[in-house]
Amino acid sequence: MGMFDSIIAEIECPKTRKTEKNEIQIKWREQRYRDIEGFLVGDTVNNIDPEYNNTWIKADYICQSCSPKTRQNIGGRKIEFVRVRDQIWHPCYVKIENGRIASVLTEEGFSKLGIEKFVVYD
Repeated sequence: MGMFDSIIAEIECPKTRKTEKNEIQIKWREQRYRDIEGFLVGDTVNNIDPEYNNTWIKADYICQSCSPKTRQNIGGRKIEFVRVRDQIWHPCYVKIENGRIASVLTEEGFSKLGIEKFVVYD
């Protein structure tokens, strides 16, 4: 699996239409610079791999809105989390301009732009 970085972005769920913070895990920087760093829209991703710079990138995220939550008492504390088997993933598109995270769009929002050229991140 290796180390990855994350983009934290407010993304609308296509099912619930709720907007929540979600994490997009990325490996877009040169491998020696990956260090589990978190980025927000507007941040610059230093040492980005040229393949992912100045383009749209199709990625995905685990939706915090429609993924069913499991609630448990652990050590007297109530916690809520999404089990791996319950994760619901949605595609999204990230625009990188000169190493900067310019925007994150849902699949629906991206399709309205009519853009056909993008990089698919697996």
